[in-house]
Amino acid sequence: MTGIEKVGNDFKVYAGKNVYDAHSVIIASGVKHRRLTIPGEEELSGKGVSYCALCDGAFFKGENVAVIGDGNSALQYALLLSTYCPKVYVCTLFDKFFGDKALVDALGKKSNVKIMHNVNSIRFEGENELTGIVFRRPDKSEFTLDVKGCFVAIGQIPDNNGYKNLVDLDKEGYIISDENCATRTDGLYVAGDCRTKQIRQLATAVSDGAIAGFNAGKYVECNN
Repeated sequence: MTGIEKVGNDFKVYAGKNVYDAHSVIIASGVKHRRLTIPGEEELSGKGVSYCALCDGAFFKGENVAVIGDGNSALQYALLLSTYCPKVYVCTLFDKFFGDKALVDALGKKSNVKIMHNVNSIRFEGENELTGIVFRRPDKSEFTLDVKGCFVAIGQIPDNNGYKNLVDLDKEGYIISDENCATRTDGLYVAGDCRTKQIRQLATAVSDGAIAGFNAGKYVECNN
């Protein structure tokens, strides 16, 4: 879906070259993984560079891997990977983690996890598969970690600009809605990670879907 237009009580939904008519619309566009935007990332994505240890971690069983990030997702990824990877490097740009203390403490007890603070990733190396990651220290010196897998966990970003003509966005680009998952446009609802909320988990996304679906149905009954 690339855009939405309100026409009377109904909508036109644009998806590439196709246009669909709808009485009500639910936006559930999710979020995208934030990227490092360093050399080699795009070329090696899916060839050693990943953004989800739950999805791809098992492919690296028995291999040395790295996790880049300092929040809860990075900590959880590292804990998972430590159960089947001989060495897990956890690399952060700053001098500390910003995740839950319980996760930090659990990670500190893992003998096969090495925490590396104050390092900045500058490029991925490898031809058809990842062979290493080059980092830079605060003193400008560089070093390479020889790993077969890297899991980037530096946050997520929404992609809601195509709908901003009909919805309000918060400062981070998430869609603002009320407890009924309704936006500022009648008949237009939002569900899941793309909307402003405190907790982004599967359970809350399912709840959003049920609420948005119920209210979209009511809107159709009352206006058509």
